[in-house]
Amino acid sequence: MKFQTKAPETIDFENEGLMVGLEFHQQLYAPYNEQHSRPLEREHGSKLFCPCPAMIREDDHDFTVERELRAVSGETGEIDIAAHFEKTKKQKIFYQGNFDTTCLVELDEEPIFPINPTALFRAIAIARKLFNLEIFDEILVCRKTIIDGSNTSGFQRTAQIAYGGAESYILVNDKKIGIYQANIEEDSAKNVGKDEKGRYFRLDRLGIPLIEIATHPDMRTPQEVYDTALRIGTLLRTTGFVKRGLGTIRQDINVSVKRGTRIEIKGVQNLDILPTYVKNEAIRQLRMIEFLDILKERGLTKRSVNSIKPVDVTKIFANCKAKFIAKALKQKKKVIGARLPKLNGLLVYELQPNYRVGTELSEIAKVTSSAGGILHSDELPKFGITQEEKDEVSKTLNLKDNDGFMLVVGSEEVGYNSINNIRNTFKIWLDSEPIPYEVRSPRPDGTTGFLRPLPGQARMYPETDSPPIEISSDYLAQIDEIHFEMPEERLERYIKKLKLPEDIAKQLYNHPDNTLFEEIISNFKIKPTLVATTILQDIVDLRRKGMDVSKITDALLKTIFQLISEEKLTSASIVPILQSVCESNETMTPQQAVEKFSIKPIPKEEIESVVEEIISQNIQLVKEKRMGAMGLIMGRTMAKFGGKADGKVVSGIVRQKLSQY
Repeated sequence: MKFQTKAPETIDFENEGLMVGLEFHQQLYAPYNEQHSRPLEREHGSKLFCPCPAMIREDDHDFTVERELRAVSGETGEIDIAAHFEKTKKQKIFYQGNFDTTCLVELDEEPIFPINPTALFRAIAIARKLFNLEIFDEILVCRKTIIDGSNTSGFQRTAQIAYGGAESYILVNDKKIGIYQANIEEDSAKNVGKDEKGRYFRLDRLGIPLIEIATHPDMRTPQEVYDTALRIGTLLRTTGFVKRGLGTIRQDINVSVKRGTRIEIKGVQNLDILPTYVKNEAIRQLRMIEFLDILKERGLTKRSVNSIKPVDVTKIFANCKAKFIAKALKQKKKVIGARLPKLNGLLVYELQPNYRVGTELSEIAKVTSSAGGILHSDELPKFGITQEEKDEVSKTLNLKDNDGFMLVVGSEEVGYNSINNIRNTFKIWLDSEPIPYEVRSPRPDGTTGFLRPLPGQARMYPETDSPPIEISSDYLAQIDEIHFEMPEERLERYIKKLKLPEDIAKQLYNHPDNTLFEEIISNFKIKPTLVATTILQDIVDLRRKGMDVSKITDALLKTIFQLISEEKLTSASIVPILQSVCESNETMTPQQAVEKFSIKPIPKEEIESVVEEIISQNIQLVKEKRMGAMGLIMGRTMAKFGGKADGKVVSGIVRQKLSQY
């Protein structure tokens, strides 16, 4: 069977029957008790099942706990396939936490509190008012088995709050995209890395309330997926009930083609690259079908896959010039190899653009065994490994025609586990029709890597520590009184009421930071255009210069505009303060940053002196134009001070001095 090693860059999506559905996850801002909440809770909101602040930490952790999770049966009495897969990894989990944002609930050492009432109310309001979903009379919190380490308890708490009907849809470019259901659930712990000891998670994110909006598989092109995700995100931000910033939104994408099957891409955060993930997954499914056909034509069977067995080939590399192998051997690690029957020449077969079969096997080894990856015969000799060493490996592993091999560098346990798990993967591939159901993780280049089998129904069962929650007609009546301003209404208000220039209004009305803009202009007497240009232009300019604008916090911007509104700071200080904060390695409060980096107001007497000097230098022009010379005098005065003088103050002084002539 002839085949092209390289994957196509695109396909005919309509002809291949592309279908895509979205599961849109958005963190909610919801203090557990708005009247009695503490400062951190008011600023960041609370978690779903305790009052701890929903605050993402970047500082050092206070403590670490060690756990080992195991799979249990769900409501059906069966162990879920994904849970069973995670159990085979046999890895320890290390959880890092802070005393002021983590309690015994996150550590699974005490029962949960009643569900966060603010979070529940806001989630139901979003489901009912934005997406026209039907609300359940009674809401039941369930446990969803997840033992990848992202939950200390071995499960995630989730509750379906609403279901779709005939009128449950949004319009995206005049096309109806159906909304299937809405859930409220707790966010997972944040994965911060792994080593041969195990995996590491931070507990600050665990328990933050999420609303999940699930669509029908109504999208037919990658661009439609992007447009739909953008529309849902825009609608959610409209409410003012959701958090903003990197990591607060994640999308799970369910992709299939008519010759393939449903594949879930888990946790996409970057909206701009979302269409690339969809395109590449559609290509991968078609390429995977062809790849499996080639294997079967070559005669690979589940029986012959049994020959994929780990063999210690460390001695072959005793004098290897590859630095990473020499370093590993000094650390008493091994080189474990395995024969790959019928795979010669296929390990460089692309499943996605720039993503080969060898890459897929490497991802499987990383995910299942904490290996650093694999080496394979189709890419050798390379990396300092010679042809002689490759030939010796082939001889030791007893390779036959059309066979390839793989190598894993690491501990003996890691090497053996990697090869055994890859052997099991080949059996699953050969047993699947047409290709296996699975969950894949997004990679930065727009490709996806294997993560785990697709979970089934067996992982759900009721949460025994949470009684059913009744939703009364009075409760829904309160929700029906809420009015969410639609994006189109906001744009009109920005132009007509706030007098923003149309180009700025069109950028801002759909911008993730428009809620911050609204908060600032509502609380402080400040020109809307100044706030808008700071968000849309000044911060963007700093990012383009390569500066770390993540240091520019909402609290810093609020402090700056509050001081400007109180005339304790000039607008000329905005960019210098923001730039200095981005460049600084110091940890400062917003007030400290403003005091250190702001431009000190220029005394009025000094401005008057300069204005008088510039008028005298241009006296003939002043006599001719009278007050018409104001623009010129104003411009030269501002230039004299390098733009650091307050324009409002300068304007008043120039007007006063010119009137005296």
